[in-house]
Amino acid sequence: MKTLISHATIIPMTQEELVINGDIAIDGRKIVGIGTIPASFKPERIIEAHDMIAMPSFVNAHTHVSMTYFRNYRDSSTNLHDWLSEIWKLEALLMPEDMYPATLLGLAEMISSGTTCFADMYFFPDGTAQAVLDAKMKATIGVTLFGGLEESKERINTILPSIRTYSQQSHGMLSFAIAPHAVYTCPKETLSYGVQIAQQENCKIHTHASESTSEVSSAIEEFGTTPIEHLLSCGVPEKGSFFAHCVHATPKDISLMKKLNVTVVHNPSSNCKLGNGIAPVADFLENGIPVALGTDGASSNNTLDMFQEIRLAAMISAVESKAAATIKPYTFLEMATLGGAKALGRDNECGSLEIGKDADLMLLKSDSIHLTPVNNLFSALVFSAKSSDVDSVFCAGELLMEKRKLLTIDIEEVKQSFQSHWRAIQQKTAAPHAN
Repeated sequence: MKTLISHATIIPMTQEELVINGDIAIDGRKIVGIGTIPASFKPERIIEAHDMIAMPSFVNAHTHVSMTYFRNYRDSSTNLHDWLSEIWKLEALLMPEDMYPATLLGLAEMISSGTTCFADMYFFPDGTAQAVLDAKMKATIGVTLFGGLEESKERINTILPSIRTYSQQSHGMLSFAIAPHAVYTCPKETLSYGVQIAQQENCKIHTHASESTSEVSSAIEEFGTTPIEHLLSCGVPEKGSFFAHCVHATPKDISLMKKLNVTVVHNPSSNCKLGNGIAPVADFLENGIPVALGTDGASSNNTLDMFQEIRLAAMISAVESKAAATIKPYTFLEMATLGGAKALGRDNECGSLEIGKDADLMLLKSDSIHLTPVNNLFSALVFSAKSSDVDSVFCAGELLMEKRKLLTIDIEEVKQSFQSHWRAIQQKTAAPHAN
């Protein structure tokens, strides 16, 4: 279908603080015109976008979507590892069929807040992949490694063929990464094996790194190095890696990441909630290390809302650097759009509005009370905008939400199915006490 978005305020994210007032032409899945559209373009659908901002949809570069089951659960845990020990007990009860409704619920939340592409790392990824395709979104699915070498080989042999098939048949909507969970859950032989598979599959490594002080101290005690040094000593695939958190990266870590094609995925809400600290984002940027944004899972956040992530990232960066203007608002928007696309190796298709790229974009209402007046558009989007401002969302030219109505997900049906699965999981936790 040929679609014309007319009279929009366009933020293409191709040049710092560039704003274009005009139209966007979409033919099928591709953007074919921005600004002034040739008269020869004959749209079949026209969306009037007066008083709306058109910008690239968000790329959530690190999450665990199916953890929607554990939203607002065990929020009183004292630290990351205490929290993980509680969550792992529940995760042990999950079945493959639990993934689909949990993922769809998360996808509905992401679409509603302007996200159309994400990087996931979780168990039973077939259900996640199918949900993404049904919702007509994009994802880089992690083939998660957890435990010893033989267990990891079994995971690869079981999971990878199916995810590879999903990717090949998805028309570019799905890709995959090899995702060893962390240095404290994967021995060195597992990490090295993960890199080997990533090389063979021509894909990236997605992992957690230096999230907490206890993780760092344990790694130094066990390996004599920081988690980031240890990860990089296991090798880096040609396509590069993206590391979630990196809250406690050392100057040496930063130097190594710069040399070895690593992107940091900043997860400010999760880091704050679990008391892990504030990542040195300004240091990363000053050293030329790319930074993307992620929400982490809905259990350690507790939302999948990238607007909240952008705002908090900007706020705590000022706290960390003790200088309010160290990083410009535009840069935080870039982390959430083109930065995320680059982290996932998808910047040839999304992350910015350019002719020839997929039409992955959102339209935001600019006349809400909390955005009035819009004295500086980029500051307004970072500090004032809310997910409720998102009016419509496109992914690869497909309209996923129009006027706040989800078009590819029946949200009431999903919520009903989700609650049914969650009740069944809870019953499993209660079963031993019933005897």
